[in-house]
Amino acid sequence: MAASGVAVNAAARVWSPFKDLQAVVESAIHRRQTDAVHDLEVMLKKHKTDFLSLLKNNPKNPTHREAVKKSNTVGLLIHGEQRKQTFPSDVIEEAIILSDLFDLNEFAALELLLAGEENRADFPGLTRGLVAVLLYYDGRRSLLNALRTLILSLEGRTFTLGLPPDLTHITNTFILNLVDENLTNKILTVLKGMAVTAELDKLQNNRALGPPKHRKQVQDMYEEIEVTCAECLFSLSCQRPLGRTDTLQLINHLKGDNSITADGSLRPVTLALLMALLYCFDVSVLEREDAEDTTVGMPVFSDPAYIQDIHKELRDGSAWAVPGLRAVVQLAWGVTLRQLSQYPQAAGAGEYFEEDEAMIDLAIEGNVFSFLHKSVISVNKLHKEEFYLRRLHGITTDLIYHLPLKVKELRNRGDETARILLAHLQEGQEPPTSLRRDFEDMLYMLCVLYEKDPVDLDLALDYWCPPEPVSQHETFIYRPPQRQVALYKFVRMAGDLLPAALYVPYVKMLTGLASTPKSAEHCYNLLKMNGSTSSTVSWDHIFTSLNQYYNSLRRESPHSGDQSMSYRMHSRVITRQELDGLLAVLELTRRVCEQSDNCRVAMCENQHWSVVMLLFGLVSCAVPPTMKAELLRTLAALARTPEIAATLWQTLEASQILVTVSGGSGGSGAPRGGLGAELEEVEARGEEFAITRAFLSLLASLTDTPVPTALGAGLRPPGFDPYLAYIRDDVFLKFATRAYKSPAEKWEVAESCLRIMCKLLHEYEPVGEHFIDLLVEGPAGNVLANKPAGFNILLHLLKDSRLLQMVLRILDDSMKHFQTYTQAPGQENLEGCALLCLQLLARALDQEAGFVALVREIGSPLLVTPLDRLLLAINPRTGRADFIVTITKFLMFNSTMADHCLSATRILYHICKSSPIQADLVNLYTENREQSEELLHGFVECLETDDVEDECTADNEIASLDTETTPARTHNSTRQSLLKLMITSLDLPAPNLAHYLLGFELRKPVSQTNLQDQGILGSPKTCLHAVLTLLGRGVGQGGAGPQCLTDSPVTAELAFKLIYLLAANKDTSLAMLRYLRTSHDFLYRQLQYLPYDQKDYKHPVTQHQSWLLKTIAVELRVTSLNRQRSHTHRLMKLLLDDFDEDQTAVLQPAGGRVDDSEFVGSRLVNVTAPSHYSRNVRGRQYRRRVMSLLDTISFDQSYPEQVHLEFFDQRLIQQVVASVERRDEDGVTFYDVQGLHRILMNELNNLQGTTMAGQRQMILEEIKLVLRMVIERNRVCTSLHWKQVGFDAWRQVTEVVLSACPSDLLQGETRQTVLFEILQELLMKVADDDALPELTAPVAGTILILMANLRQCFMAHDQSPSDKEHRDLQYVTMLDRSQQGVNNTTVSWGQGSQGSGTRTLFATSLQMVLKGLIEHILRCSGGQQRVRAKLYGTLLYYLQIADTPRNSHKHLQDERSGGVESRLLSSGDTEYDQLRKENIATILNYGDTFMDLLCRDACDGLDVGRMLALSVLDCIVMMDKFSQWLSFLSSKGYLQHLIDSLSADDEKLMSVLAGGTHSLKVLYLYESKLSLLTRVAETATGASTILRCGVMSQLAACSFFDMRPDMDRSQAVYSVEDDFLPDAVSRYRHLLFTTLRFCLALLTSLGTENREAGTQVMQFIVSHGDIFHAILLDRRTSINLQVLQELALTTAVISSANCREEEPYTEVNTAEIEFRGHKLRIQRHMVALLPRYCVSEKLMKQLKNLDIQHEGDKAEIQAQVTQAYLDVATNVTSYCRALVSNSGPNVQYCRVLFWPNMEEAMTRDIQGSGDLSVSSLTPAQLPNLGVLVYQLKTCMSQFLAVYEKRKFHLGKLEGLSDLSVEDLKQFSGVVEGEKMSSQQRQAVAYKRLSHIIAYNYRQLQAYSYIIENSLFLLWRHLEYYLIHCVPSDRSQANIQTQARRQQQIRRLQDAVGVGGSPSMDRIGGGDSVSSFDLDDSRRHVRQQDIDTLKQAAVTVLSESLFKKIQEINQTFCKSRSHYGFVEAVIRRVKRLLRLHTGS
Repeated sequence: MAASGVAVNAAARVWSPFKDLQAVVESAIHRRQTDAVHDLEVMLKKHKTDFLSLLKNNPKNPTHREAVKKSNTVGLLIHGEQRKQTFPSDVIEEAIILSDLFDLNEFAALELLLAGEENRADFPGLTRGLVAVLLYYDGRRSLLNALRTLILSLEGRTFTLGLPPDLTHITNTFILNLVDENLTNKILTVLKGMAVTAELDKLQNNRALGPPKHRKQVQDMYEEIEVTCAECLFSLSCQRPLGRTDTLQLINHLKGDNSITADGSLRPVTLALLMALLYCFDVSVLEREDAEDTTVGMPVFSDPAYIQDIHKELRDGSAWAVPGLRAVVQLAWGVTLRQLSQYPQAAGAGEYFEEDEAMIDLAIEGNVFSFLHKSVISVNKLHKEEFYLRRLHGITTDLIYHLPLKVKELRNRGDETARILLAHLQEGQEPPTSLRRDFEDMLYMLCVLYEKDPVDLDLALDYWCPPEPVSQHETFIYRPPQRQVALYKFVRMAGDLLPAALYVPYVKMLTGLASTPKSAEHCYNLLKMNGSTSSTVSWDHIFTSLNQYYNSLRRESPHSGDQSMSYRMHSRVITRQELDGLLAVLELTRRVCEQSDNCRVAMCENQHWSVVMLLFGLVSCAVPPTMKAELLRTLAALARTPEIAATLWQTLEASQILVTVSGGSGGSGAPRGGLGAELEEVEARGEEFAITRAFLSLLASLTDTPVPTALGAGLRPPGFDPYLAYIRDDVFLKFATRAYKSPAEKWEVAESCLRIMCKLLHEYEPVGEHFIDLLVEGPAGNVLANKPAGFNILLHLLKDSRLLQMVLRILDDSMKHFQTYTQAPGQENLEGCALLCLQLLARALDQEAGFVALVREIGSPLLVTPLDRLLLAINPRTGRADFIVTITKFLMFNSTMADHCLSATRILYHICKSSPIQADLVNLYTENREQSEELLHGFVECLETDDVEDECTADNEIASLDTETTPARTHNSTRQSLLKLMITSLDLPAPNLAHYLLGFELRKPVSQTNLQDQGILGSPKTCLHAVLTLLGRGVGQGGAGPQCLTDSPVTAELAFKLIYLLAANKDTSLAMLRYLRTSHDFLYRQLQYLPYDQKDYKHPVTQHQSWLLKTIAVELRVTSLNRQRSHTHRLMKLLLDDFDEDQTAVLQPAGGRVDDSEFVGSRLVNVTAPSHYSRNVRGRQYRRRVMSLLDTISFDQSYPEQVHLEFFDQRLIQQVVASVERRDEDGVTFYDVQGLHRILMNELNNLQGTTMAGQRQMILEEIKLVLRMVIERNRVCTSLHWKQVGFDAWRQVTEVVLSACPSDLLQGETRQTVLFEILQELLMKVADDDALPELTAPVAGTILILMANLRQCFMAHDQSPSDKEHRDLQYVTMLDRSQQGVNNTTVSWGQGSQGSGTRTLFATSLQMVLKGLIEHILRCSGGQQRVRAKLYGTLLYYLQIADTPRNSHKHLQDERSGGVESRLLSSGDTEYDQLRKENIATILNYGDTFMDLLCRDACDGLDVGRMLALSVLDCIVMMDKFSQWLSFLSSKGYLQHLIDSLSADDEKLMSVLAGGTHSLKVLYLYESKLSLLTRVAETATGASTILRCGVMSQLAACSFFDMRPDMDRSQAVYSVEDDFLPDAVSRYRHLLFTTLRFCLALLTSLGTENREAGTQVMQFIVSHGDIFHAILLDRRTSINLQVLQELALTTAVISSANCREEEPYTEVNTAEIEFRGHKLRIQRHMVALLPRYCVSEKLMKQLKNLDIQHEGDKAEIQAQVTQAYLDVATNVTSYCRALVSNSGPNVQYCRVLFWPNMEEAMTRDIQGSGDLSVSSLTPAQLPNLGVLVYQLKTCMSQFLAVYEKRKFHLGKLEGLSDLSVEDLKQFSGVVEGEKMSSQQRQAVAYKRLSHIIAYNYRQLQAYSYIIENSLFLLWRHLEYYLIHCVPSDRSQANIQTQARRQQQIRRLQDAVGVGGSPSMDRIGGGDSVSSFDLDDSRRHVRQQDIDTLKQAAVTVLSESLFKKIQEINQTFCKSRSHYGFVEAVIRRVKRLLRLHTGS
């Protein structure tokens, strides 16, 4: 029952809380996150009991055990869940096993098991039980790590973390409380109970250990727990010495500790405890100035019993498990006592101080120095622990400094021992074993203590003193401290009168003390000074002795080839003792040379020593292998100086210690002897290869500098080949088949070979000349020159060679060993071999592309195979193609072998660039499921490292060139390479490696992937999860922002890029975005932290922000397309809100906020509605996020200053820098810093002479200066690129939000406000004087799009009425409106008389934008034509805002409101007029500068820019009511230039019409020019100016008009033109239509009275008469819209140009006769068009039955075709009316165009009217008058029908919101299945209905116009035929009388100006040029025709007809005319009929 109320926590209590604790502690202390301090305080209170009961589990509970056992039926409560959960029996059994195994509470065990199940994805291949074991130990480790971190934060005497005071107070208080509660005892108790072997046995017995990796993980964690415990105690004692009780407990623990490893060294735990105890005895603080403040809390001073109890404990004779530990502690305590005795703070313990030497004697008796040497200092990694070394250094130096007599006593004992040894040696006796060698052990101990300095502490410098200056001018003399003087005295005195037995130890000590460059120089100077005292430890003595040995060995050197025999024969020359001494001095020489370049140079320049010749001479002699190896290693140390290396190369070649020159036989075999023979005959037999390893180290040092190209010249083919053959063939390829005494040596040899080959390959760059065989002079004639070593190595790697096979074999063997997770002899060298093999392959892959390209380019006979293909070959050892899999397996060891992982990743990166390899890789990785999971987890582990990246500074980057990379840097490089690998693979066909690594489907289409979190539905943990985890740290509740931007900015940038590419990839986009949206809410949470403030980061963050913004743009686009409005709106809201709100709510995840209905309902309105709500209610406003993002983008850039060089030539340096210029994957230019560094270092190494050697350091500094300059250049290039990318990303988001997202989410004034803000901000940023043109250039395109959106906003406001306008607008019928008064109110639709629309609301903003735009254009006037082109487009959009909408709503208003009355009564400017006035005023303020720039761009430059400039001119000229721009164009000659350029475009246009596609721009340019001229011609002044410039003559001279293509008569009714590449017909129509519209504008502006304009236009038409005749004579039967439009424009121009007859000419020349003849022909064609284009019933049927493919466009196309047809009919009717009305002063002299026949008026439809042939037209075949009557009737009926349609559509438009779904679908024309909201459908329907109503309105106008003109023609002809016509069958006399009467009348009225009438024909005359042949028809009219006409007229022209005409006139026509024209004509027709027909 007790367990019923307890709930099981899904987060295991023994793991998850401790992980959280560690995370909080690390955040607060290491990462210094201020917001984590409070969390730390809470955590410490929560876990204090866990620290006090350190690593003690909750005990088992019988009740809990019973509850767990019953949980399979009863169930258990889970924390956070309402219902109980049951568990399977196997889970219960495993929980009980875990409980028994760890003595753990049953509930805790069950929780641990559940956590194991949940985290199985992190441990592929393991069961939940095995994972639970790992989590158990991981929890304990986390708890101890947290404790150690807290202790490290403790303020104390040794170190400090520099934490804030508040945090320091929290941690100090907590730790001191733990110490007071006996923390030390608890730690020691834990350590006493820990035994790794027993723990592993226990786990093994309970089957809690899995595969080797699991066993290794458990063992490592357990050992880490043990070490961490000890380190906690050590850290505590470092800061605050342990109290007396704790110290005694620690001593007692060490007393019983027998932890000694097999090699005699201490275990790390014991070492840490020993060091903790030694720090307890540390009183070095007494030497500080603030000693009194520090010593207050030290127990040695504060506790009186401390010294007494400790002393007694150490003097106690009880045995220790390890006596050496006691000796070390006694030594430290003795030194402490001596120190305390010298300071007054420790007074009162004098009796113990006197026993200091006795205590040290006890330590010496316990062989303390030997123990320190063999057991303490020999511990692995001790030299990497700074405070361990400092404490040992302190004890040693304190011993020498404070106890000099004791040290002297040791020396005296050593001398005595040496004499005894010498005596026994001379007598040939064995020395006694009881001799003490304490001083010798001390010297050896000092050697090993200081010989390594990996952390650069320079502790050995304390033993050296700089020599005193000898100059008398020194004003300041440095006095070293007394301690340093004492130590230096010890070093010198230890070498005085040195006995032979102490010679080697002393030299060894000097070797250890020369471990740093400065100490090496001090050592060199010491030995140099000793030469003057005849000391045996001097350089003179050393090299003299070596010279004596050399001379002796050279004289007695045998000539036998058996090297082993020579060693045996001459072993008497060098005794064993001598050999030890020689090896010691050679080691000392090597150490000094390795550390100091100055010492190397000084040695080699000493002619007396002849070091190089001496060492090479000894190598060539028969000396023991160990000595020969040491000689070679010494030479290798000398070779580190380039000047010496050059000498060594020549000496090496001359000495022939490696035979490179064959004997006289000239055989092809390799020469024998030398080191090659020793390798095979001596070392191989002895199974030791010291000489080979040493010689390889010499070659490694020599190859650090460039190999001399002439090496061996004259004796053999020059080059490195013999040495490479030795390395590769003799050593490397055979190393695996030789036997070795030491297994580790095998891998040492291989590693040395691989290191040299890898270096040679790394320094090689393929060059074309390497592939050409060159002949050089040899000893026996010309021989082939050797290739570079790198060439040969790369060639062998690009074929199936033995070298490649050996490399792959090493990788295979090493991986098999690594997978056992055990240590082997030579493990470090084995790892080095594997690493070098990987680096060799990576470098080969890097060079492969260039190498293979040169092979193909030069045509070399070399056969090479791509390395990626070779790696896919079959492994002969396994029979499978697993080489790449083996390489990939190295990624599984990222934590232990980071460099291997990096190289493997680089290999995969190069391999995966090939598309075919991808599929093979995926198949190889996935053929085995277990292997696939392991490999995938290896990739994931590489991404999950938490190492912080180094700060990216120039100094760090330069330093990284010369130093080895740190593990953290390597881990980060691996992550970055892996991300680049996935980025590269993404673009390749699926399935690719990126899909595999990111968890996409491989067996089915990638797009069908459904990504899941790890562990869900068995989903493994993938790289995608790792990437999202990386980017998600610090994001969310309480997060300060993405932590990756601070810790790993480079990796984060690649991660953001990968996310973007996944979102933008067509295959992965939907799945990726869905996963980001649903599982992580990734983009929304990340967007909350934008923009990133650069001040908060040390690394640029623009690129991170850019990739994230691009991803957001894709998300917005996708969610908009998929109609996911809530997601789209959330992002838009975050981007565009301008008010602040509760940030805690904003930072909540998506699932934690209010429900979506409240979200959409309350917050959506704030974006779409006017902003007054947010201003008045929401409170604080802030800058929109999209504007803040723009603020982070800078358009300026600082450039580095030019460096001044002293040693390098500036010009040559620039050339070298240019040679290393490269481009990365993104196309960014950068300079290869490593390549430049290599070039400069090679140049430095090639310098010879002592002068350069002295200046080498200064040259190195100058090289760093050059590298720093290049790094800064790279940063500038990168910065420029990312600023461009950053702006582009912002542009994408902005454009998607404004153009692609649903417009209803951002509309109205809010949208306009956002656009104005962005435009003004952009224009302000580009107006900065520091802005760079290359950065501001892309802004023009964005401004263009923004302006297009702004224009669309104003247009949308004009086109769609507001809600109020919808309510106020009353759609009434025409007849109803006719009854309303004139004073009825109508709606203005945004065109109010006082300009109260949106243009007035934003008037100031509009003018600000215009000013900024013009200023930007002027600023770009220096050659940025493309930018100006975009800006002209922007300006064009802006100017169009002021245009009155074309689809004006006047066709929706009262017909009477647009009449004369309304126009007369209207007053004031509309908002459009007002805006145009303001615009033109602003433009004119910029004066002639802007005018001239715009005109110049319109006349010259890029074609697109010219077209846009012409369009801008078009708009400006339209607005310029005072013609100032027109005057400028005319006065400056720009207008004349444009007109003259028309003829210049003629040939280009002819080419375009001939079919050329490359020059279509000239077509559009011509259109732009004509458009501007058309605009100019719209005013009378402009038209007159254009005519004076001769525009029509230019057009008449153009030949392209005559190239009209043949029309396809089978063309569809409405053929869709290809706007991108129009065909020849479309091109021609573009040109023709533009020209005809221009002519029409010209004629309209000048009016009919301007005969010159009409004449010039007619001359243009006549000059291209064939074309216009063809247009007028077109007889196609099908209806084609383009043909109708062409004919409509042609007839309109002819009608306007030929509306008045010419003046009579007194003298008519031939040209005039020809011109009039052409006009006559055109007139006949025009008249003949009337019956063809008469509105008929047949035509209406054809129009209804048009064959249109797209049903939705049918109504639109029908309206267009109908309108075009009516335009032709209108123009022809108007032309006929003009011919009649202008032909005479009255009706009897008018021209007769119709035959007096009413037959057509009595038929239902005109039959065969389209078959009338104009060419066969005779006077007797005139169109009948019945055609007019028929057209009159048809137009009336059609008018009424159209009127009814318009009425119907008006009704539908008024009730648009109430339309049914079917009606809405019908009127919107939306295709079935298309996704569209109802609001969007209503908008489309509104637009379509408005268009239909507008078409109806135009049709009504056309019908009314035809009715009026037809009525006029009918009246004229009836009046003539019924009154004035004389029938032809009357007498001739009557005819002549009538003729004379007409001529008399004509003469009387000649002055009236009607002489040009066609009725002026001279009857009977021969010249009839000016007569119209159709007038001859009068002679054929008979009386019968007139009678018939009278009869028919009475019938046809009935009263009902006239009533209908009058009704139409009253309702529609009369409102558009001030006079009652129609009523007057009707009255006259009625009067004619009444008077002359008797009706």
